[in-house]
Amino acid sequence: MKVFIKNIVLVSALFLSYYTVYAQTENPVIASIKKEVDRNMSNLKMEGMPTPFFISYSVIDLQICNLSASLGSISSFYEIHQRRGMPNLLVGNYHRNNLKLAGRYMNQYVTSLHDNTTGIPITIWKELDASYKDAVEKYQAKIAILQQRTQTEEENKLPDLEQVKPVDMIQSPVSFTFNKAYWENYLRKASEIAQQYPEILSSNVSLNVRNATTYTYNTEGSRYTFPHTFYELTFTASTRSYDGQDLTYTLYRENSTFEQMPDLATFSNECKWVMNNLLELKNAPVVDDAYSGPVLFEGQALLGLLAQVFLSNNKLVAAPQLVQAQGQGSQFGSGPSGGNDFELMLNKKVISRDLSLISITGQEFYKGQRLNGYYPIDAEGVAPAKEMMLIENGVLRNLLNGRVPTNKFQHSNGHVRYDYNSYANRTLPGNLLITGKQTFSYDDLRKKLIEAALEEDLEYAYVVKEMGGGAPFIYKVYVADGREELVRGATITDGASLRPFKRILGVSDKEQMKNYGQIPTTVISPTAMLFEEMDVTRMQNIEFKKPYIVAKP
Repeated sequence: MKVFIKNIVLVSALFLSYYTVYAQTENPVIASIKKEVDRNMSNLKMEGMPTPFFISYSVIDLQICNLSASLGSISSFYEIHQRRGMPNLLVGNYHRNNLKLAGRYMNQYVTSLHDNTTGIPITIWKELDASYKDAVEKYQAKIAILQQRTQTEEENKLPDLEQVKPVDMIQSPVSFTFNKAYWENYLRKASEIAQQYPEILSSNVSLNVRNATTYTYNTEGSRYTFPHTFYELTFTASTRSYDGQDLTYTLYRENSTFEQMPDLATFSNECKWVMNNLLELKNAPVVDDAYSGPVLFEGQALLGLLAQVFLSNNKLVAAPQLVQAQGQGSQFGSGPSGGNDFELMLNKKVISRDLSLISITGQEFYKGQRLNGYYPIDAEGVAPAKEMMLIENGVLRNLLNGRVPTNKFQHSNGHVRYDYNSYANRTLPGNLLITGKQTFSYDDLRKKLIEAALEEDLEYAYVVKEMGGGAPFIYKVYVADGREELVRGATITDGASLRPFKRILGVSDKEQMKNYGQIPTTVISPTAMLFEEMDVTRMQNIEFKKPYIVAKP
């Protein structure tokens, strides 16, 4: 207990220092980057070739700890500390350069773990040399392609990179110590609960902790660092139905600080909830007919649906048209690629006028709760707004954008972020708020669901309570008496489409919040949303396996 309390005090103190800005102190990593980038900016030249006009270099310092347990025993542990360097070198000018060429990407390189003026500069020197040669080749290929194409006046005027004011924001890195003993005890006790459920065929509790600091300097004069921590607890359990269908569900609990993570008792109860519901699903009947009618999404199921429709497919991201490159070397084909057709819907109605989507990435808190998707400066040195309307009363008003302009979105709104999974910068949301004008209590939404089903002469309607973790928990609600029946093998055929969002019968008058992903995104939404019409059918090709010959030990 003393170790646990000491750890909380330590992390709390570190958390308070997290946001302290040290603009006056020369960070050794930033200093090393600046010195070598400036040297290369002056000296990178090849006869007859364009010289760099912009260089940005980031060092991502990353500590990862991963711990897993099953049935009360630790099954794996690993710990990694690494630094990756990410150069971005451009030749030409802001108007035309080696950006926006299909197939172009920023490379990643392993660099020194020590804060010295030797190891880090050597990495930068080598990689900027390679980046310069690559940039010249791609710039020449792109210009050659453009000279063979007829461009509109709008295309000719559109720059390849927006010029922005430099920023100076040096935040102190978070000193991080992984309390292995505490978490081993936590995972053992949480995972051993599955021993009480012999019909659960396999289960696992896993913890992933990341502590990262990104250091960036560019030749525009920007210097910025951003520390970031991430905790992810997962519980995965699986069973098999009486007729042989494998059923698996994964529970995710993701937060940015130790203090936000659930205590052992809370997480253990959530694990029990997963297993109890899986066992109920195991004996549930399989859906045997098609359905088209009102559907009520609630809780985690609604959050999962919103993430699937608005987050996972880059629907809200402005994407520039790219110059298509095919083949290798200088043998390039022509033609545009990339883009986001959703941009063509600007200032047009795309969903119900009862709904609005607002980016609040620049807000650190919402109604007293800390938002994990908050950051003061994005990966390109642009601060996100505290509030930016994306969809206003059903009408598309804005998309998330970085410094590479598109026809309709020519200015960055600060949403380029480092993706720790792909080791690249991507345009991603931070904090997203979904609101509705027609709000009702949950009981009233249930009544409206039944009324809508009766209007369609339906025997039952559907309520979806969980769908994002694997096996969906979907219930039939019978209009005659309101009783619920859990069903198995059902799927929402238009669950990734905007179409159901065009006709909303109401949303809950209460809110919920969920954190997503290793690139933290916080979604705030109503706790329930009633759709006028969705299609529910049986999953195709459900595999029914023969029973095990020997019983589970």
